Amino acid sequence: MSSRLREIASSALGRFGIPGIAEVHVCADSDGGAPYQYWKDLCHGNANNFHTDIETALALCTSGRNDVVLLTPDNHTQGDAITWDKNMTHLVGMFPPAMMNQRSRITHNANFTPMIDVTGYGNLIANVYFAYGRGNAANLTCLQVSGDRNSFINCHFLPGNATELDQANFDLVRLNCGEVYFKDCTFGGDTVAWTNGDMIRLYGASDRSCRPVFENCLFIMKADNGQVNFIETVAGNGSALGVFRNCHFINIGTSLSAAIDGAGLGNFKLFFDFGSVFAGITTIIANAYDTNVFTGLNYGGTGDDVNNLKAGFPDTA
Repeated sequence: MSSRLREIASSALGRFGIPGIAEVHVCADSDGGAPYQYWKDLCHGNANNFHTDIETALALCTSGRNDVVLLTPDNHTQGDAITWDKNMTHLVGMFPPAMMNQRSRITHNANFTPMIDVTGYGNLIANVYFAYGRGNAANLTCLQVSGDRNSFINCHFLPGNATELDQANFDLVRLNCGEVYFKDCTFGGDTVAWTNGDMIRLYGASDRSCRPVFENCLFIMKADNGQVNFIETVAGNGSALGVFRNCHFINIGTSLSAAIDGAGLGNFKLFFDFGSVFAGITTIIANAYDTNVFTGLNYGGTGDDVNNLKAGFPDTA
C-alpha cells in the first residue's frame, strides 16, 4: 500500500478518533469516471487495494485490525445484500460531513432485505448515503445491526419508494444488538408517503439488551397514516436504556397516533434530553407506557405526553 494512500486514510479517519489505521482499500464505481481513474492510478491497479465491489474489498480486510474501506463519491449499486461480518473494519465515504444525500452512496438493482447487515463488532460506518427501495414488497429493511459496539456517523438512511413503505412489516432500521451509536445521521425523508411499519425497531437480544445512543440525529417522514411509528419496541430488551441527545423527530404528513409504540418496553427505558423534540404527532407514547420514557423537559400539563418533547406552534397573539 502506498504511503500516500495511508496518509489520506489516516487524515480522513483522524476526525473519528481511530488511531492505528492498518490496511486501506479503495472501492470505486466501475464507470471509469474521474474517481475510478485517480484511485486506480494511485493504487497502481493493485487488486489488493483497489476494487469496484464493496464485498470484494471487505473480503480482503483482516478482521480486528482497523482495516478501512474508502468509498469514492459515486453511486455503488448492489446486486445483493452486504453482510458486514468483520470486526473493527471500517467503511468511510469520501465526502465531507453532511447529514443528507452524501455522494458516497449505496443503492441496489435487485430486491433483498436487509440492504446491509452489520454482524461484526466495533465497526465504524461514516459519510455514506443508503438509498433503499425500488418498488418491491420484498424490500423490508435498509439497515440491520446484530453486532455490538458499532458506530454510524454522518450517514443517511432513506426509504425511497412508496411500495416498500406500504408494507406492515417494513422497518427502516432494525437494531438487534448490544451497544450501538448513531451521530449526525438522518433517517427517512420528506418526499415519499409512509403508510405502514416503523422507522426504528428495537429488539431484545437473547444474551444482552440493545443499548442505542442517538446523538444529533434527524428522523423525517411524511406519513399518510397515523399508525406509523418513529420507534417501535419489541419485548425482550430487559432492564436497559436507550438515549437520544438533541434528536428531532419531524413528521410533515398525517399526524401519528403515537411517536413511540411502547408495547414491548417492559423494563426497558428511553431517555430524551432537553434538545430533543417531536412534531407531527398526536402523542409521544400511550398512557400505559409513559413511565418508561424519561425527558429532559417537564412543562407540566396533563395527558399521556404531559406536553414533554411535543413541538407546538408560535403564539401569533
